[in-house]
Amino acid sequence: MLARSIVIATLGALASAHMAMVKPCSYYTPGNNCPDPPAGQSVDYSLTSPLARDAPFCKYTVPYDKPVETWTAGQTVDIEFNKDGGAGHGGGHCQFSISYDGKNFAVVHEVLRHCFYNGPSTSNTPDVRSYSFALPEDLPNSDNAIFAWTWVNKQGEREFYCGTSNVAITGSSSSSYTGKEMTIANHDGYETIPEFGDDYDTGLDLYEKAKTITVSPGGSAGSGSGSGDDQRKEESGTEAPSASDLVADSASVTSAVAENSPDAGEGASDNTDAGAEDTSADNTDAGAEDTEAGAEDTTAEDTEAEDTEDAAESTDAAATDNEECTDGLMRCLNKGYQICSHGKWSLEYPCSDGTTCKGEDGRIYCDFP
Repeated sequence: MLARSIVIATLGALASAHMAMVKPCSYYTPGNNCPDPPAGQSVDYSLTSPLARDAPFCKYTVPYDKPVETWTAGQTVDIEFNKDGGAGHGGGHCQFSISYDGKNFAVVHEVLRHCFYNGPSTSNTPDVRSYSFALPEDLPNSDNAIFAWTWVNKQGEREFYCGTSNVAITGSSSSSYTGKEMTIANHDGYETIPEFGDDYDTGLDLYEKAKTITVSPGGSAGSGSGSGDDQRKEESGTEAPSASDLVADSASVTSAVAENSPDAGEGASDNTDAGAEDTSADNTDAGAEDTEAGAEDTTAEDTEAEDTEDAAESTDAAATDNEECTDGLMRCLNKGYQICSHGKWSLEYPCSDGTTCKGEDGRIYCDFP
């Protein structure tokens, strides 16, 4: 049987090995007085995980039913990150941006070099877990603007983190806002920023040469001046997907989940993941059968024996995961974790690369070994 550590915690108490924006509420924050996900969407229990290199920007595109905060153009806003646990990876480059169409994001504030720290550091423990800054006075009014936080970490795996939220903007007479285009890196089709080492200017050229764009509630974005090449090109000169393209991909994924999932509500993303795994397994089995068609009988018998053992282990694990449980209970599974919802264990949520699930003091979290 697989070793498991079982601990009791609230849904909002999961602290993972990275950072996440929790105020305003990122899509779709568990607990923390955040709203329930929109219909057909599921709570994100991996909120602190980086954006997968082939994932659409910024994981989700279905907005909350209403804004989670109302801001006035020009006011000072407070942005908060997970208060417990987490790893700041020695700092890095953070940006805070605004969009009115979910495709074009203009920067309103940035913390370069030492995000989450007070200066140079090699520690994984953040010094700073909140930022306050004044919004531009010319941000147009909107009932549902999209606010985004993005981060490229200084050390560790080359990753791109982002969180988005819906906010209302009031008190402005402006019809548009012009600023730097949000920088994307460490993602398929974009340049990879290497570990900084002692050079905290690493990757700053990408931020400095970002073009100027204009965003407005009408959804249009016009490009202005900008130094250097377009960020959506790799060194080879191959055109990479824009944030707009990534959002479109995300919308397609969301639509596919809604149409194909047997339960379009809670657990829809789990069913999609399971389906992807089943498809991969079927294709692998089919390929193995074709390859081994001309093999000796002894090899076939050995393969069948191994398949039987694997099937037995899978059945045993599935039976354990279907055990009844108390809602809100969390437990480690291998290097990932599970959460009890509606009396049943969820599929395994993976910890980020290089981390493993740990449990102590009444909670579980993902951290480095």
